[in-house]
Amino acid sequence: SRTQRRAQLDLLHRLNGRHLERHASHSELEARIRAYELSFQMQMAAPEAFDLSGETAETQQLYGIDREETAEYGRTLLLARRLIERGVRFIQLRSGGWDAHSDLAGNHGGKCRATDRPIAGLLKDLKRRGLLDETLVVWGGEFGRTPASQRGAAKPGRDHSPSGYSMWLAGGGVQGGQIIGQTDPVGYAAIERPVHPNDLHATILHALGIDQHRLYYEHHNRRELVTVNGGQVVHEVFGRRSDDGSIRSTAPRFPGS
Repeated sequence: SRTQRRAQLDLLHRLNGRHLERHASHSELEARIRAYELSFQMQMAAPEAFDLSGETAETQQLYGIDREETAEYGRTLLLARRLIERGVRFIQLRSGGWDAHSDLAGNHGGKCRATDRPIAGLLKDLKRRGLLDETLVVWGGEFGRTPASQRGAAKPGRDHSPSGYSMWLAGGGVQGGQIIGQTDPVGYAAIERPVHPNDLHATILHALGIDQHRLYYEHHNRRELVTVNGGQVVHEVFGRRSDDGSIRSTAPRFPGS
C-alpha cells in the first residue's frame, strides 16, 4: 500500500542519513537518497497520469482511440499530452516496424494509417490547450528509404538511405508551412539546403534556449559536445527569409531554460 511504501522509504532514509553522517563527503550517496525519494514520488503520481478513463469521448476520438488501427498509437500520444500537462520536460515515443525491405506499399501504408490521425490529434489538442507554443514536436527516423526497389521478395521493398530523407517539426516557435531543402529528382540524396543530423540537434537545442557550444558531457575523461563536431542552427525553421535574404529567428526560450 501507499502507507507501507512511505514507511519503508522513511526507514531507508533514516538509515541512509546515519550512514551519510559518517561519510559526509559522499555526494553519490546523497544522490542515491534523492533518487529513492524521487522514485517514490513518481510511483504516487504515475497511476493518475496514466489513467485515460477521465478523458472525454471527443478527445479519445480525436486521437483515434475509437478505431482499431489507430487505438494503440492514439493512447500513446494522449498519454504524452497528459505528461506534458504535468510538467514532464522530455518525452520520447516510438513507432516501430517501418524497416520495409519488402512490401513497402503495404508496410508504410499501414504504418501511416496507424500514426497519421493520432499525431494530428496531438497537435490540435496541444494547440487548443495553449501548450503547443511551448512544446517542440520532432517527428522522424534515423534514415529514409532508397528510391529503387530492393529485389529478392515477392513484394519489393526499399533499402536504407542515409543521404536523403525528411523530418518535420511543429510547435515550440516553429514557423509552419515551410519545406526546407530538396532532394534530387529521384529522391536519392539531398542537393539543396541539406541538413545534417548535427544541424538538427543544434536547431533543437536552440529552440530550447541552449547554446550547443556550452553543453558538454563527459566521455572517457574528455568533454564532448552533444552535437559532436558542432552543427549549424537551421534558422529558417523559426523565421522566414526577408526580401534581403536575412532570417529573423523567433525561437522561444522555454520556461526554466
